[in-house]
Order: sequence, then C-alpha cells, then structure tokens
Amino acid sequence: MRIGSFFDMTPDPEGSIFEKAFADRIEYVEQNYNCNIEFLVVGDGNDAIINSYVTSVLSGDPCCDVGYILSYRLLPALIEGGIAQPVSDLGVVDFSAPWYDAAATEAGTYKGKQYAMGRRDAGVQYGIFWNKTLFDRYGLPDLYELYEKGEWTWDKFKEIALAGNQDTDGDGEYDVHGFNWRENLVWSFMSSNGADAVKKTDAGIELALETPEAMEALEFYADFEQNVPQQKGWLGDWQSQIWNFRDGSVCMCYEAWWISSSYLGEMQDEWGFVPFPKGPSGTEYVSYGKEASPFMMLNGIEKPEEVAQIMDLIFQIFDDEEDWDEAVMAAFEKNATDSTAVDICLELSQKNQISPLMGFKDLNEMINKMMDSIGNGEQTPQTALEANRSALEQAVADIQDHDYDADMQEIANPPEEEEASAAQ
Repeated sequence: MRIGSFFDMTPDPEGSIFEKAFADRIEYVEQNYNCNIEFLVVGDGNDAIINSYVTSVLSGDPCCDVGYILSYRLLPALIEGGIAQPVSDLGVVDFSAPWYDAAATEAGTYKGKQYAMGRRDAGVQYGIFWNKTLFDRYGLPDLYELYEKGEWTWDKFKEIALAGNQDTDGDGEYDVHGFNWRENLVWSFMSSNGADAVKKTDAGIELALETPEAMEALEFYADFEQNVPQQKGWLGDWQSQIWNFRDGSVCMCYEAWWISSSYLGEMQDEWGFVPFPKGPSGTEYVSYGKEASPFMMLNGIEKPEEVAQIMDLIFQIFDDEEDWDEAVMAAFEKNATDSTAVDICLELSQKNQISPLMGFKDLNEMINKMMDSIGNGEQTPQTALEANRSALEQAVADIQDHDYDADMQEIANPPEEEEASAAQ
C-alpha cells in the first residue's frame, strides 16, 4: 500500500510519542497482515500533489493508494471531479473509533459520504494565548478563572482587550497592545456562537449567514473591530504578530496551538492558553480551524477495501481510548507551560470546528470580502447581507452546476501544454 504526500511521511521511531507509536504499529501490521506499506513523495507542494493525484487517476494509473490532502482542497473539487472515492461506501471503517480525528472526519464528509481518514493527534486549532506576566502587571483578570467559571465571554474579552492597551511612555501611542491577530478572527466569533457561513446538506451546501446565531456573531465582530484598538494583519510579515506576543508587547494573541512549540519556547514572560471566548448563543467552548489534513483514497486503485482496512489498522497506534488520552496529554505537556493549558487543550482536541467554506473558492472570496466590509464599518451585517444576498445565492446555485470534470481535465492538461502540443 502506497501513501503519498509532498514530503516524506515515513514515521521516525526516534521522534515524538506519536511517531514512535506509528512506526511500531506499521511494523506490526506489515508482519501480521501480509502487507507492505510504502511512503512516497509525489510532488513538491500542495499544488503539485493535486496535479499528481488528478493526472494519475485520469490516466488510469493512480500514483498512490491514499494521499495526504488539505480538506479544503478535497472538498468539493476532488470529490465532484471523481479523483477521491468515498471510504464510507466500502463499509469497512468505523469512524467513531477513538483513533479517528472528529474534525477531520467531519471536514471530509460531503453529500452524506465520508472521503477522508484523519488520525487523532494532539491538535488544537485557534484559541487565545495570554501573557500572564502582563496580566499581573496591569491588574487584568485571570483568564483561567474566567474560563473555569464559564465567564470567559465575548464581553469580557472586549473589556480585557481594551484594558490591555497601555501607553507606558506617555507619547500617545500604545507600547503594549491588549490583543492582536493575523487572520480568521470573524470565523471564531461565528463558531463560538454555534454559527457558520454555510452548512452541509445532502445536496452539497447552503447559506447559513442569516441565522440568529450568525447575525449575533457578525454584529459583535463589527463592534469589536470598530471599537477596540488592536494589532491585526500581517504587519509586514505573517509572523510579526506572533513575534510581538512572544517578545512581551501584546497581552492576548489569537493563534493556533502549533505556535506553542515553534515560537513560544524561548518566551521570557509566562503565558497560558484558553479557548476563544464563548458567544451568547454558544453551548460550549470550541476551536475554529480553517483546514484539516487527513488522507484521501484515490479512485481506480486496486483492492480499495483492503487499503481502507490497512489504514484503519495502522491508525490504531494505542490500545484504547484511555491510552489515546494519555498520549495526547503527554504531547500537550511537552509544549504547555501549565497544567490548565494541558487540560484545556485535551478538551478542545476533539472540538475543532472546520468550516467547509474554503473549499468553495468563489463563494469563499465573496463572503470574506463581505466580512471585511462589515469589520471596517463600510456596511452593517444587515446591509451587507441585503446587498449581497442575490449574488451569494447565485454562487451557491453555480456550485451545483459547476463542471468539476472539466476542472480536472484542465489540471491534467493545462492550457499552455495544450497550446505547445498543438504548435508541435
């Protein structure tokens, strides 16, 4: 069985607890289930592997049996274009098993079928990193206490973001910012209030922007953006806002958990991590994420049932759910600075919310442009929806009629190649 990606995914027995367990499990499965598992590099980036998947499937010779994929690249194009096949149709995988990542499973579901296999890991998407040292210095409330009392809400978040702005030298400019973020803030307001821009249906997707929960989130987002001075955007480099938090000039930073290992290991101040605050209509703390990174099964492969069974077997790297929890906790403990952050991450690790919106390029661009206009005050949520409703509804209708087969042919045979071939 061949597992493809744009990088070598062969697990390192000397690596993390998950890599070691994965390597051991693969060796066990190979020895006991009469199979050989090979990891292949099938391209040098996400665009290149899409090209490899599409070209090879259309030629009748898939480059691998399963391939690494970002969920928004899978859904809907590779599904509707016939490149990915539904694993759920095979009837050999129980996606409720503890070794499957709930967010990846949901992200890989389309029109009632499951196309993606994502193994559970120590993953948490967006949340709020907070600088404990600055909070103590400026008399700000302890976010862990607020979280544990269920009082970590949008209103409290706004209050602290305002109070954290400090002009320490009296020059009229903030030297310390209460809050900063790089991208996707509006979507955490949405998910934390039980809302999204679209929802999946058996026919595909439909708009969900005008639900009470969504409108409530958009109204608060507009108020927050227009009335809370903050650092936002790339600030010249996509890492700048992370560096500013790391270097002690920001009280709260909206980012994904992965920065804890890549950026905060040398942070001098003490820091913690909490979920994004809960909205008035939210029922629980969740973590918005723009993508999952599971595996898809290519159409046209030999013995798809056996391939699915082998993937299922090698995902079972721990014996039971308790062992999984212990491994996930150990991975979080490696990067966290306190036990409360570990507990929060463990709880959030199966509450990641992956929106399907990014998979629908034109609709995604239209909605995000509308969100920008709401955030900067050009339009209210109500006027923005009224002005864009017809175009958005047409974009959804166009999705139903879109020729994904033609898209796949264009990927396999780019126009420039066709022109060159004709000239020859």
